Amino acid sequence: MLMDQIQLNKVTQSVEKGKVANTYLLVGNKGASGLEGAINLIKSILRSSYAGLDIPLQQKAIEKLQNCSHPDIHYIYPVNTTSEIKKNPKSSDFIQHWRELTQKNFDFELKDWYEKIGLGNKQGAINKDEAEKIAKTAYLKSYEGGVKIFVIWMAEKLNISASNKLLKLLEEPPERTVFILVCNSEKGLLKTIISRCQKINLFSQSIDNQGVEDENEVVFVEWVRAAFKVKSKNEAINDLVAFSEKMNKKTREQQKQFLSYCSVVFQDSILHSYKIKNRENKYTNGLDLKKFAPFVHEENILDFYNEVQKGYEDIERNGNPRIIFLDISIKLTRLLHKKKTEYA
Repeated sequence: MLMDQIQLNKVTQSVEKGKVANTYLLVGNKGASGLEGAINLIKSILRSSYAGLDIPLQQKAIEKLQNCSHPDIHYIYPVNTTSEIKKNPKSSDFIQHWRELTQKNFDFELKDWYEKIGLGNKQGAINKDEAEKIAKTAYLKSYEGGVKIFVIWMAEKLNISASNKLLKLLEEPPERTVFILVCNSEKGLLKTIISRCQKINLFSQSIDNQGVEDENEVVFVEWVRAAFKVKSKNEAINDLVAFSEKMNKKTREQQKQFLSYCSVVFQDSILHSYKIKNRENKYTNGLDLKKFAPFVHEENILDFYNEVQKGYEDIERNGNPRIIFLDISIKLTRLLHKKKTEYA
């Protein structure tokens, strides 16, 4: 799975500085986990001044988030009657199923959810009663005195009555309340709802892009090797100049694609370093994630993201690619050698 980490990281960094929107819309596709993106966004909100939590409370809140037990984080998803729930089904009726599924991971599809709750051939929906419950809960005082967050998963399953009810709520949202809509296709949403949201696009890697990813891995390895050499061998700067010249010959879309790819490598590296996820097997063209990951840690990960993000934006603004990539390369050299803080 490959997400547009440039855009998502830009939003989460802004959020952690306290710039929190009332409503977000995460748009993915079949292979992109919008729910996983929503969880990352919520973590940033909980760490922000907007939430107003000290560090111990932040840690407790994130723990509750991970096991879906935080009383001020509400999940809404498509449901229908089942053998267990025969009348007026609501998301809260299926919260235990939701917890069981999300405990495995946040990367599952609608069909997995339908199978989990036993819908059979039925289709799920988010109806007006659910939207009314959201509105009532949103105007209540939060249980823990902080921010209230509503995650509406598969928001395209909102029926028209629910959509209209939700729209009124989004037009005049309660204070310290955040709505995160997650969908695979925004076509199923009212345009007026979309206009109220800060949109974050997510995408997945397709088979058609595999060759591009392979090529980017080869280029990334070449780039990092050159950056490592510069510290002990000054003339190796010429390799970084050559790399910048090579990138200058690519199209702007290819340049942006490479920078997006780099952000994914950095993400996989930090996840590997802290033993959260092991994605070594996805790299088959020269990148040894096990060896590279130790160079990515809490002291430099945000700087890596910031530099790649800035380069991406500069390319979009028609900046000079030769200069942009040389600048990133020199900064990459410094960041790769930044020491990790050792705690007693």
